[in-house]
Amino acid sequence: MKFSTQIKMRRKKRGLTQSVVAKKLYVTRQTISNWEQGKSYPDLNTLVRISDFYQISIDSLLREDQDLQEFLEQGKAYNAFSIFRGLFFIMYGIFFLMFNYINDSSSIIDVCTILFAIVFGVAILYGEHVKPFFLGISKERYHREGIIKCYRKSSFIGKAAFLLAIIIMIGMVISNNTDVATYLETALLVLIGMMNILHRYMWKPNAGAGE
Repeated sequence: MKFSTQIKMRRKKRGLTQSVVAKKLYVTRQTISNWEQGKSYPDLNTLVRISDFYQISIDSLLREDQDLQEFLEQGKAYNAFSIFRGLFFIMYGIFFLMFNYINDSSSIIDVCTILFAIVFGVAILYGEHVKPFFLGISKERYHREGIIKCYRKSSFIGKAAFLLAIIIMIGMVISNNTDVATYLETALLVLIGMMNILHRYMWKPNAGAGE
């Protein structure tokens, strides 16, 4: 039995409205409606809450719904992808700082710096290209609404990290000291890397996630 059918049957059997279930699971009524229509799926943490609320084993919810299994697998893939991308940002920040203090102005150093910058740019563009797949959403909806609207919204930690990033960027702009600007740029890249690695704490599910 499909996940959508199971939770709909359980809700009706207990005589509950979608609004009541939404309050118990800390989501919106529209999200419950999307789940019951098979338009979207919950993440793993929410799936555990559903399992406890309806007294259904997670194995039972997953066993007969291949789409739900694939959605959760995509979530795992996106976690791994975000960690890799975060480490790449941190590595680039460290290398940027190292290159800045290399006195050798040979053509080899210049070529390495340019190639590293090109690889970094290509990796970022490719990451944005494949992100919708890992999030389990269509490219059309992702590009139309953006990541925050269609999938997530910032948590308190996420907002604090974004604020810190803005402060660092302002510091880079107004700084008259080249060394200070370099340290700030490195700090910004490392911060972005950490935000990617800890992305699950930066965001929280939005209504209709996974549509």
